[in-house]
Amino acid sequence: MKSFIIGTAGHIDHGKTELIKALTGIDTDRLKEEKERGISIELGFAELDLPGGITAGIVDVPGHEHFIKNMLAGASGFDMVLLTVAADDSVMPQTIEHLAIMDLLDVREGVVVVTKADLAEEDMLELVKEDIAETLQGTALEDAETVVTSSRTGQGLDELRQAISRVAERVRSRDSEGSFRLPVDRVFSLKGIGTVVTGTLWEGSVADGDEAVIQPGGRKVRVRNIQVHGEDVDRARAGQRVALNLPGISKQEIERGDVIGSMPFLHPSLMLDAHLRLLATARPLKNRARIRFHHGTREVMARVILLGGREEMAPGEEAYVQYRLESPIVALYHDRYILRSYSPMTTIGGGVILNSRPKKHRHHQPAIIESLQRRRRGDARELTLLAVDENKWPLTRPQLLSLTEIKESELDGAVSDLLSSGRMLPLKGEGQDYYVSPSLLEVLLGQLVELTGELHAANSLKPGVDKELLRQRMGEDLSPEILEVLLKSAIARGEIEIEAGRVRLPGGGRSLSGSELAAKDGLRKAIVEGEFNPPLFKELIQASGMDKNRLRDLLNILMEEGEIEQVNPEFFLAKGRLAQAEERIKSFLTDKETLGVSDLRDMLGASRKYSIPLLEYFDRKRVTRREGDYRVAY
Repeated sequence: MKSFIIGTAGHIDHGKTELIKALTGIDTDRLKEEKERGISIELGFAELDLPGGITAGIVDVPGHEHFIKNMLAGASGFDMVLLTVAADDSVMPQTIEHLAIMDLLDVREGVVVVTKADLAEEDMLELVKEDIAETLQGTALEDAETVVTSSRTGQGLDELRQAISRVAERVRSRDSEGSFRLPVDRVFSLKGIGTVVTGTLWEGSVADGDEAVIQPGGRKVRVRNIQVHGEDVDRARAGQRVALNLPGISKQEIERGDVIGSMPFLHPSLMLDAHLRLLATARPLKNRARIRFHHGTREVMARVILLGGREEMAPGEEAYVQYRLESPIVALYHDRYILRSYSPMTTIGGGVILNSRPKKHRHHQPAIIESLQRRRRGDARELTLLAVDENKWPLTRPQLLSLTEIKESELDGAVSDLLSSGRMLPLKGEGQDYYVSPSLLEVLLGQLVELTGELHAANSLKPGVDKELLRQRMGEDLSPEILEVLLKSAIARGEIEIEAGRVRLPGGGRSLSGSELAAKDGLRKAIVEGEFNPPLFKELIQASGMDKNRLRDLLNILMEEGEIEQVNPEFFLAKGRLAQAEERIKSFLTDKETLGVSDLRDMLGASRKYSIPLLEYFDRKRVTRREGDYRVAY
């Protein structure tokens, strides 16, 4: 069943609230001040039953220029509009401003309602209709039906219901599948129930018991009870006016302008890239001007950065811009927004958000314009490809969802098409796939191979390059998981190989110079001839004059070749010496109960500085166990 929102628009005292009461029987003015002053100040809500079992939500907005902020909080959720013009007043300033807002918010369906027909003569009505037709030229409502009504006499109300029904058939249904998003427009507390928030469900569906998050802030909540049009329901869908009971949340912890939703990529933003259309009636807009930014149900102050090196926008012009917000908002790709001047407060333009996670752009940065043009005209495939093209590393599916902010089904279709066409390539990871453009993969694998060669050449005594060193040189923000994926791809192409966890070029291995071979042989000889009293590591450094890291590498090579064995990092013995020592210790402890340092010294001819490390080595090997100053058989 289709669900959608009908909103009112029009100048103050043009009969919006009376019209809604006449159509629905509901008085949307609920505040004492509204009753006393006879004007709407806050948003009002009602519902309208239509043929076919459809119940549309209605949002009645204030018409006074001082309350445009409140009007915009309601208008952001409109699917169609009833633009009211009083027969005894005709088109007025807020008629024009509200109409411009509908255009900027891309509300393309509606009915023009001439109200208070009982207060005007026929000639006046004709003049009003002509005035309306002239005002609507070039707008989304240019071809909208016009219905003449009187809320007092009931004139035209049946005709208006029929017109609304005809337009309702054209209203595009919102996507009710998947995660939900609801900008909050009211917060109140009920005794015995707790905090309740209301708003228009922009997309998705929410069920009783669903988990959600409040942004900004990231507070997690669980929905306990849902109402639509005052009735308890198990599930609410996009396009409905919804009330949610949020247990465990105080009224002070959530406010109008916050967004509650279950989308995994819902996030607060302090910068936004967007397309802006400046109204023809606006003043020129200067780069870095301070403005009022309206999105959803929130208003924040912001600076507008005109991209592409522009210093000023003329009335009626369009431009790509970056907004730097003074407070966070929760926006997603392709959301609509409205701009109002800081002072005096008038609507000056609006447009569509193109990137809710942008980097900070410089005023003169031509390349960003091309990217934003692609975003503006892009479908799901273009957005997915753009995300891949503009990132320096391969991306996972969750990352693509977060960067594109499109539906999962749209992303899956886009990924499938791009893989089939070869414009994107898959990389198999542990537990998840990564996606990359062919050009980026060539660049990354080229860097990987080049760095491997450079790093190995700089330390040719090692069998290859340490993975962590390679990762750091590729980029500190490169994750170990992506490095493994790239290594796997390079191995499959025969461009690198891995041995004992080290990376090298095919056939690379170690490469020792003549002097290094001679130094290695000298080390082996010194350790072998030292028997159980060989030179320790520091002594080898002094004797050879070598760098300690180079020396360590040569000792590691000797160990890998089986020429020497390590007792500890400072003490090395020739091959077979440890086995010889172990055999003698076991034989000694067969006849004796304990073994002392002096016993080992006499047994092996090793001084105390060697005997103690040897005993500690055999303790670790569980050949012996220390008891006081002696060792016993383990």
